[in-house]
Amino acid sequence: MTVKPEPIILSQNGGRNAAPDRREDLLGLSVQDLERTLLALGEKPFRGRQVAEWLYGRGARDFATMKNLPQPLRTKLDENYRIGSLRETTRRETPDRKTRKFALTLADGGIVESVYMSTPKRVTFCLSSQHGCGFACRFCATGRMGRGRNLTAGEILEQALRLRRELPAGVSDFNVVMMGMGEPLENYDAVIAALSFLTMPAPTGIGITPKRITISTVGLVPQIMRLANEGHRYRLAVSLHAATDAARLKLMPVNRTFPLAPLMKAVKHHVEVTGRRVTFEYILIEEINDSVGDAAKLVRLVGQIPCKINLIPYNPIGPGKFNRPSAERIQRFVDYLGPRVAAVTVRYSQGVDIGAACGQLAGMAEEPPR
Repeated sequence: MTVKPEPIILSQNGGRNAAPDRREDLLGLSVQDLERTLLALGEKPFRGRQVAEWLYGRGARDFATMKNLPQPLRTKLDENYRIGSLRETTRRETPDRKTRKFALTLADGGIVESVYMSTPKRVTFCLSSQHGCGFACRFCATGRMGRGRNLTAGEILEQALRLRRELPAGVSDFNVVMMGMGEPLENYDAVIAALSFLTMPAPTGIGITPKRITISTVGLVPQIMRLANEGHRYRLAVSLHAATDAARLKLMPVNRTFPLAPLMKAVKHHVEVTGRRVTFEYILIEEINDSVGDAAKLVRLVGQIPCKINLIPYNPIGPGKFNRPSAERIQRFVDYLGPRVAAVTVRYSQGVDIGAACGQLAGMAEEPPR
């Protein structure tokens, strides 16, 4: 008998009754905003750039570490401002530490998630853009929570800065996927602002290239068009999950507002403008969308678009009507797609044992004690 390794729970801190911190959060302020902030404190504007270097380039967690600032200024900053607002509520790891999932409490008490995932080739940070989600995809744990609120640029950025501290010594490169809780393109301005800090060159930014960043969407057509037309070079992933309007509507209510025809038109526009192929995310659900016939419909829909199809066997999120297909059904689907599309991969969700489906950990953390 094979014994399945248990997930490691390193912390589970409620922390909801902590006194609110009324100080203004500096994370998410641009260099120019920081210069104005320091000027208002009676300092030279160049001090704002120094603070930005500490916040974003070096990931400082407190003002005491900012040694090139005079001690009186560090004290003044600490009295009036804070660095970040998220508090770790729960941290879970797989035994091999390749997947680490964090439930983080917002200043107003809501809980969001971020995930650190590593493979021999890359490290990826999965970030949330909203507390909850209003799009109610039938297979998604976050969708069951309903819409909460948009995260600020600082709250999104802070997730990345926290996960960066998890990198092993000597490793500085990482990928970012906006695939955590929420719909990133519904919180467009804050997401783009947060990503600008990630791509801003050091020392006042983190300095990763746009091609290392993927924005996932349920298919908000106007925002996909805007993303392309504004010249952003981030990679795009579209949650598709079915190849006909009737089938997709049963899984994703958003298809009523943005059906497949205008969605495919927007995707083609994005590919043409950016020169980057799109990724179509397709969750395989037993006897819902996993037949060879479903695969044939998928090829007809996207076969002429430069794309990668990312197949994701369903990750159970608790009692419900959906099941993961058998290995045989998954392979038949892959075998049909293989010679007919440019690229197809099967991605098994990392961290199934630690509740790593979007919204699972936050949902557990937000449940009242019984």
